[in-house]
Amino acid sequence: MQSFWLVKVGPKQETRENRREKLNLNKKFLALVFSNVLLLASSSAADKTIPAHQLTSSFTHFNVPDGSTLAARVWNNAKPQRVVLGVHGFNDYSKSFERLAQHLVAETQATVYAYDQRGFGANPKPGVWPGSQALIDDLRHIAAQLRERHPDLPLTVIGESMGGAVLMLAASEKPGIEADQLILKAPAVWGAQSMPFYQRLSLYAMNLIAPEMSFTGRGLSSLGIRPTDDPEVSRDLSRDPLVIKSSRVSSLAGLTELMGRAQTLTNLPPQRTLLLYGLHDKIIPQQPVCDWLTNLNSAASVALKTDVVIYKEGWHMLTRQLSARETLEDLGQWIQNFPQTHLINLFQAQQVVCKVK
Repeated sequence: MQSFWLVKVGPKQETRENRREKLNLNKKFLALVFSNVLLLASSSAADKTIPAHQLTSSFTHFNVPDGSTLAARVWNNAKPQRVVLGVHGFNDYSKSFERLAQHLVAETQATVYAYDQRGFGANPKPGVWPGSQALIDDLRHIAAQLRERHPDLPLTVIGESMGGAVLMLAASEKPGIEADQLILKAPAVWGAQSMPFYQRLSLYAMNLIAPEMSFTGRGLSSLGIRPTDDPEVSRDLSRDPLVIKSSRVSSLAGLTELMGRAQTLTNLPPQRTLLLYGLHDKIIPQQPVCDWLTNLNSAASVALKTDVVIYKEGWHMLTRQLSARETLEDLGQWIQNFPQTHLINLFQAQQVVCKVK
């Protein structure tokens, strides 16, 4: 299918420098869609976390009320003390939780599930946007199934990127989600309200004219836009047939609508919640995150009780980067409710993110 960049046609008096700047901004926006199709980074793997032993996941599935069956996998612990559910990002699938699941099974005695969201991974019609509400409803039903399957164990749900936006909406809007703890890992909160008007206009126009036309990620590496600094992860993503390598305009429009809903929430879920974000994140950059945090804090009548960790050297794929060890350890300790001295609140997070944007 044809590939292209969205570029606004400017007025005749527009300078070449302005046109180049707008083209670069458009390309940066599209990086969210193509975060899994980047060229390899050249750096060492000094801090990579390699599990002492590899635990093989088992394939399973979840049935949802409309009759669909969603592909899934589980990393079982023989004597689990808790259950964790992973919700992946855009164009990714359940395998994205491999490294994190290995760590949580070994260090927190968890049984970890992850599923392919509707329209992604091994499910039918990969690449076709299923609608935001369908993704939210699926998550609620799957969490309820796990609660019924493991009634005596605490349930933690982890949403990465787009999965974080789905989790925020599933938990914050009625009827909520059946879970004890939530983790938002680099949540996708880049709604249209944080985009320049020419990006919004380009997306709107193309969704009307050619909704099934596809994008690829060619050209992003030259802008320094990549989701991780780990070359092995980038290589695996580029070779994995279940990772979507191009995206329809209609999918990008649907994703933007989902992110906008998450970004404009004026409350966070009632459950104990952890937010993780890295200042090297080029996929969900600082400005929309700053806007989101500012909106949350401005609307709150009292301080929101959400724990936050901001990683100065963190990339978008916080558990799939070269320095993933720190993030993995933070996640394991927080899930077990161990004391952590470096947690900050949402007001402090706003100050940090907005300062460096």
